[in-house]
Amino acid sequence: MSVVSRIGRALIDFVLPQDCILCGKETPHVLVCGNCLEYLPVVQPPLCRVCGRPTDDSRTCAYCADPSSIDHGRAWLCFVPPTNTLIHHFKYRKKTHLRTLFGRAMASIIQTDPLLKEADIVTPVPLHWFKRLRRGYNQSSLLARVVADNTGITVRNVLKRKRYTKSQTQLTDTIRRENVFGAFTIEENEVKNKRILLVDDVLTTGATMNECARILKQAGAAAVYSCVAAITP
Repeated sequence: MSVVSRIGRALIDFVLPQDCILCGKETPHVLVCGNCLEYLPVVQPPLCRVCGRPTDDSRTCAYCADPSSIDHGRAWLCFVPPTNTLIHHFKYRKKTHLRTLFGRAMASIIQTDPLLKEADIVTPVPLHWFKRLRRGYNQSSLLARVVADNTGITVRNVLKRKRYTKSQTQLTDTIRRENVFGAFTIEENEVKNKRILLVDDVLTTGATMNECARILKQAGAAAVYSCVAAITP
């Protein structure tokens, strides 16, 4: 950052001091204060052996009871308050600086996981061009770049969302799967025999991630892993 940029940033912070998204405390240069970071609901074992969701034991969770195209996955936070507030700001309110907080935490998980750290390619779950135009960015792409920068794994946009799909938020598990079926295609055919690490902001039922993984394996991927900022418990 140039001297002029630093001076400009300092003036903005002085005139418009930044507050913590979660508690409202003044926090220059950061979006979440140290105290709130301490109380974030970090995912703790035992974990589902497929998606990384916290479970009562080390078996697969209810969402992964059916055959899954994901070989192994991990997550940083449980998608409960206040995580949902952070994700909302990141995804819908243009607080894109949160990519550093999320991405670095995800990178730390990846670097200590025996499978994820061996991935050949990091790729984001793609956003339809119309949604990206309306939002201004794909939050998953922002996360993938931070993850790549902090792990050394190559980042590639190997998937493309070819069909617009309505929001999954209010849909049942079955309808979620139907909603995303056939919505993705291969953008770059460099996945054959590669271990692909899919990155996204939130995993709920896993329908979207599984469909991405299915297409990647259909194209010859050797294995497909997942890592998300937050996962529903």
